[in-house]
Amino acid sequence: MKNALIIALGIITGAIVIGGQSFYHLLTSQNIVNVASGEVRLGEVYDEQLTTTVTITGDDNETPILMITDATDQIAKDVKQELAQMVVDANKTLPAHEKMRLETAYFDTNVNIELSTEVEYHSQYQKDMQLTIDETELPHHASEQYHFAEAVDILNTYASKMDTIYHQNDSFIHKI
Repeated sequence: MKNALIIALGIITGAIVIGGQSFYHLLTSQNIVNVASGEVRLGEVYDEQLTTTVTITGDDNETPILMITDATDQIAKDVKQELAQMVVDANKTLPAHEKMRLETAYFDTNVNIELSTEVEYHSQYQKDMQLTIDETELPHHASEQYHFAEAVDILNTYASKMDTIYHQNDSFIHKI
């Protein structure tokens, strides 16, 4: 009887150890995101989307001159397109000798460029969770003659940097 109890106790202990390791692995491999208020457990991540919002405001810092939200890898292209359209629209009212091009057009007022990048996760435990991974503000004084083309170049650099940070720190699907 004593031997049977020892054997049964050994089997139960072994099952707890083996099951405990599996349970521990389940708890520790659940894609966790750190946020200001603590940690958020995502579980299995089904989809991730990296987006950037570009907001350019003028002197009043309230009414946007331009505001675009799109996939981070497309944002510079979209902003360039919108700025080019602004040049086309402005050229409609200018005489031929004053026509502008995207490369020569510049902001003739103080501008503030706000960049915000976030990841949206669709996962097992969080249906639609958004995590802001960067917020950057770039003020430019009118005297700098900040060219539209410079803004596009900065956005290309910013988008590349955000994509790298995202894949290194915040992506659970694309990790190698």
